[in-house]
Amino acid sequence: MPAATIALRLALTLLCSALLTGCVSAPDNMTNTLAEARYGHAAVADNKAIYVIGGANKSGLFTSIEIIDPETGKTTVLPNKLIPRRYLSAAWDGKESIYIFGGMSHQNRKVWQEKAVEVFNTRTHEVTKTIQMPAPRQYNSAVLLNDKIYLVGGSIIHPSKTQKGIQLLATPLTTALDLTTNKWSRLANLPIPVNTRAFAVTDKICAIGGYDGFNQFPLFNCYNETTNSWEAMPDAPDSVSAHSVVTHNNKLYVFGDYDNLDQVLVYDFTDNAWSYADLPYQASRHNAAVVFGDQLFVIGGNTGRAGPVLDSIQVFSVLP
Repeated sequence: MPAATIALRLALTLLCSALLTGCVSAPDNMTNTLAEARYGHAAVADNKAIYVIGGANKSGLFTSIEIIDPETGKTTVLPNKLIPRRYLSAAWDGKESIYIFGGMSHQNRKVWQEKAVEVFNTRTHEVTKTIQMPAPRQYNSAVLLNDKIYLVGGSIIHPSKTQKGIQLLATPLTTALDLTTNKWSRLANLPIPVNTRAFAVTDKICAIGGYDGFNQFPLFNCYNETTNSWEAMPDAPDSVSAHSVVTHNNKLYVFGDYDNLDQVLVYDFTDNAWSYADLPYQASRHNAAVVFGDQLFVIGGNTGRAGPVLDSIQVFSVLP
């Protein structure tokens, strides 16, 4: 059996004991690596595959989409599909389209925040464009709920007299794209301006942690659609930024942090309590995470401004 597979199975065993759950082993031919190492990317799972979108490494910004087969671990690269961008977000519409939002783009020696919304068809692999973002921003977080894609937080470029003409400022902005009308609406701002990570759970949109350009935060809030307001949840035990999140079986998993790269936090919505997970997790920040079936995938990332950039596909299995 390959060494990578042995290591993966050991990781799953350790996860089993750490979370007091049963586990399932990974297939023998799981590769656990991307074809192209990347960070600052987005990752989205539908009911057939995992799609790794954009991002960057030392070679520059990606225009590719890498498709992971969760059953085998094999990957397929679709080159030259997208506008090059990193620190973007993406969300599956529950049918056959993945919507791609924001991020920092770089073309023709110009750097800007991308306002074009690209739509990738998971069946035909064609890319089209839909209505633009009303407020383009990077480090935003996209999540689908009830035929709307919510876009939460992020940073917007503003003019500056001291920082080479521009400065990057966090925003509390929350907007939603209604997929039935193809129109944007503005919702209540986050309690503070922050680059955060949003997710859907029990018919709510929530956001955990983030960075405002100066400080990291442990803040945890959920959006109340009835009152159009954000309501406080129990703060995380540590501030967290440059992280990724997934939810599974009424639990929230928070992978990585800008400073504490090996940190994994778990919030149990049943007990309303936070804990630290002692997982065999490869430390990183600016990674991306998804759930497929009863497996948690943590993909890519980096470990510092100068790298290295990771090509890892970490897989953790838990009971439903």
